[in-house]
Amino acid sequence: MRILYVEPFESGSHASFTRVLTQGIEARWTVLTLPGRHWKWRMRGIAPWAALERAEVLAGDHDLLWASSYVPLAELVGLVPALARLPRILYFHENQLSFPRRGPDPGQRDHHFGFTQLVSALAATRCVFNSAHNRDAFLGAGRELLGRMPDAVPRGWIERIEARSEVLGVPLELPDRAPEPEPAPDDPRRGRGPVILWNHRWEHDKGPEAFFAALRALVARGLPFRVAVCGHRFARAPAVFEPAREWLGERVVSWGTRDTRDEYWALLQRAQVAVSTAEHEFFGISMLEATHAGALPMVPDRLAYPELFPAELRYRDEHELVERLAAACERWTRGEPLRADRRAIATKVEARVLLPRYEALIRDAIERGPP
Repeated sequence: MRILYVEPFESGSHASFTRVLTQGIEARWTVLTLPGRHWKWRMRGIAPWAALERAEVLAGDHDLLWASSYVPLAELVGLVPALARLPRILYFHENQLSFPRRGPDPGQRDHHFGFTQLVSALAATRCVFNSAHNRDAFLGAGRELLGRMPDAVPRGWIERIEARSEVLGVPLELPDRAPEPEPAPDDPRRGRGPVILWNHRWEHDKGPEAFFAALRALVARGLPFRVAVCGHRFARAPAVFEPAREWLGERVVSWGTRDTRDEYWALLQRAQVAVSTAEHEFFGISMLEATHAGALPMVPDRLAYPELFPAELRYRDEHELVERLAAACERWTRGEPLRADRRAIATKVEARVLLPRYEALIRDAIERGPP
């Protein structure tokens, strides 16, 4: 198999996905990537950049084109007509039609990027989403947007996309080792409270305000706890982080991005509880990693989480989150365990399980050829 792979935002989970897929499936991969920054410019510019700067590569012998949803696929095929002869898989790590709005007027959304993805989906042979939540949100928001078009609305647009859509989670490479044991009930560390982990991007869509509000509530109740905050931080982070670092004081055991993967996993092994307060989550890699390492997960009962976590690990609202955190602090103080071997939760999305399904998808797409 000869696969042309295009990813204009090679960073974070996108970069991990590229590595796992291209190293885990035997094929002749031709990989075109750009560093993960300036996402709007990447989405607007990848097609002409690839067509003009990598013309020889695109014109090579390929059996299939794999592109991320940051690629304006119709533009790329229009600029490089030879790609029209290939089956084309468009992978949605996210979608811009249902991404949370932000800024001074969050009621206003720039629909152009989402509309571009709708057009790209028409140009794809297969549309693959990392979760059913992602797929359903995209198709639902697409119907709503097309319903606002004044005229000349193509019939069956969403139905065509839906018919060629399927769900395949992100294949994760997770260490196959049992979680570290808890401190003994009489260990002095018990008196300082459990370590509560927040391991997400430092952005508004991950809900840091709600997380720190929950910790404020624990402080008001006089409950002992410690906190570890990590995750990728961009040049500008939400303003809530720095004040929180101050008032949390000696409760902080770790703050900021871990330099290596080993350091990150060592931190996960220290956490008793891992929390998500996300307003947007198309998959949920960080919570699966923390859970796999043994932490007790607390995730909102919305977004993609119901597809991955059982009901007893999901909370309904911020009040219930506070109550669950408080109960965890009290259990820890009594000497009860919080960490456990929860590796079975992430089993269905491990690379060893998912990669054969990805390979079958690719082979089937090649056999069927372009539409």
